[in-house]
Formats: sequence, C-alpha cells, structure tokens
Amino acid sequence: MPRYLRTTLCAMLLLGLWPAVARAHVGGSDAGLMNGLMHPVFGLDHLLAMISVGVVSAELGGHSIWRVPLAFVGAMTVGGALGIWQPALTHVELGIAASVVTLGVGIVLADRRTSPWPITGLVLLFGACHGYVHGVEIPKSVSPALYTLGFVIGTAVLHILGVVIGEVSAMQKRLSQGLRLAGGMVVATGVVFVLQSLGVIA
Repeated sequence: MPRYLRTTLCAMLLLGLWPAVARAHVGGSDAGLMNGLMHPVFGLDHLLAMISVGVVSAELGGHSIWRVPLAFVGAMTVGGALGIWQPALTHVELGIAASVVTLGVGIVLADRRTSPWPITGLVLLFGACHGYVHGVEIPKSVSPALYTLGFVIGTAVLHILGVVIGEVSAMQKRLSQGLRLAGGMVVATGVVFVLQSLGVIA
C-alpha cells in the first residue's frame, strides 16, 4: 500500500476515534458533539455529497486532494454559523440536492486534466448550503460550538473516506470503471432529491 494512502487511513482512524475520547470530557451526547458528529451520517443527501467531495478531490489529484475538502469544510462552518443565527435563506435544500447531482457528475467526469477551480467554487457554495442546514437543525438543548465541531469532524471523516475510495479505485481499471458507474448512481439519486425539493415528487 502506498505510503500516502497509509497516512490517509491512519488520519481517518484518528478522526473517527477522537470524538469518542472527547465525549468523555464534554458531558456526552447531551453537550452536542455527538449530535453534530452523527448529523451528516444520517442524511443520505449529506452523506453522498460529503463522500463525493473526497472522491472528486482524489480524481483531481495534486493539491486538490486536500484543497477541495478544506474548501467544503470552511464554507460549511460559515454556513453552519449562519444557520444557527437563522437568517431567512431560501432554496437551501435545492442547493443541497443540486450538490449531489453536480458532485456525482464530477465523479463520472473528473480526472487529473480537469481544472480544479470551477469544482472548488461549486464546493464552496455547496458547503455553505450543507452547513446552513446543519445549523438550522441544531437541537436547542445542545452547545452550538460543540455541535458545530461535531459536524465538522464528521464531515472531515467522510471526506477522507471518499479520498480513500477514489485512491483505491484508481489502482485498477475495473475499480475505476465501477467508481464512474457509482457516480452515475449518485447523479440519479441527486435528481430524485432535486425533484423532491421542487415538490414534483413526494
């Protein structure tokens, strides 16, 4: 296994274990850390988008392998703060649904010849949308700071998982083709989310 892939796997393991350790010092799930950590996992739209960010960043390669996920997490943190303050933002759910479609297309089409800047710009927008929804849905009984820290860590773990999937898939042509097919399935799922956001289907 390549050294950088081993390093990535170790980082993902540490990020996954750290909240469990922190939980023992912040008052458990009632404090908000675990609530935030699990929030991205239980929403299929969030889950697909965040793993897809990691996959696409791996396909782009180079500095994009960390720059694209970092852009998402940064924008998501800002969006989360806006959501906690709850300004009147509209069409955010549509933005989240569109992120699944767009990132699925990215999985199908992106490679190391693709310019990373349009994708990075879209990731900033989508990260803000996802963060806003996280912030709006924060339970009133928890600490906003710990909740935000939780969903940032959860998102980072999902990004790293996506990077690992992308890197492993690049090792064999058959796996790479399977990943492109999976990207098409992500697009189809995203289209369903878009139609639901528009009220076309229930």
